[in-house]
Amino acid sequence: MKYCKNCGHTVHDLYCGHCGQKANPERISFTFLWKEVFHFFTHLESGFLYTSFQMVARPGKTAKNFIEGKRKNYQSPVSYFLIWITIFILFLYFLEKIFGENVVIRYRDYFGPSLATKMAISNLGLVLTVVIPFQALYLFLLVTRKSYNYFETMVATIYSLGTIIQFQFVFAFFATIYHLIFKNAVDLQISDSLKIIYLVWFILDTIRLYSLNHKYLRALAFIGLAFGTFTLWRIYGFPVLISHFV
Repeated sequence: MKYCKNCGHTVHDLYCGHCGQKANPERISFTFLWKEVFHFFTHLESGFLYTSFQMVARPGKTAKNFIEGKRKNYQSPVSYFLIWITIFILFLYFLEKIFGENVVIRYRDYFGPSLATKMAISNLGLVLTVVIPFQALYLFLLVTRKSYNYFETMVATIYSLGTIIQFQFVFAFFATIYHLIFKNAVDLQISDSLKIIYLVWFILDTIRLYSLNHKYLRALAFIGLAFGTFTLWRIYGFPVLISHFV
């Protein structure tokens, strides 16, 4: 008689009927670890890269599909956001280790005094998470409230912020190429133009899917509120918060 090594229940087949684990789990070896790495990247490719492309090409439709239950081909919004944050932060980390601080990208107290900016970049996921509820509220009140609830609307916001980080990564990549050619740093504030361009595209592609009056005024209001909230948070909110704890 076999017993599951995970939960201890009796096993009569290849898998435990109680917890679902294999009756004979594979020994951990190089092959095992390699298969885990391979599975991670093949799973990442099937969902993450597809979602990344769709959120650039059709952001409104992509978020709408996920909200309405067409989710098999998409990376979930939270993991999508966290993966892009991780990729971006790791890339900045390697840039600093290879070239030094403010050599490739000049931060110029982007999130306030130098210490606050350094902490914000290192904890970018937490910094941007503060903005998510506000941007979701703006999108909900201006666009989606007759179709979806607030938390469904938040899905679209999380996807959009993840994609903005994707554009930030692209900005950092080209800043690296620029530095290698011209030996100069690129100011981080230049990337704000990419944020605005994507916000414009995101809201225009989203709002066309809904029957609403004054669509362009609603779109303009969303862009102003969303970018304005982020700007106020990074210039005033986060530095003041940090000053109370450091």
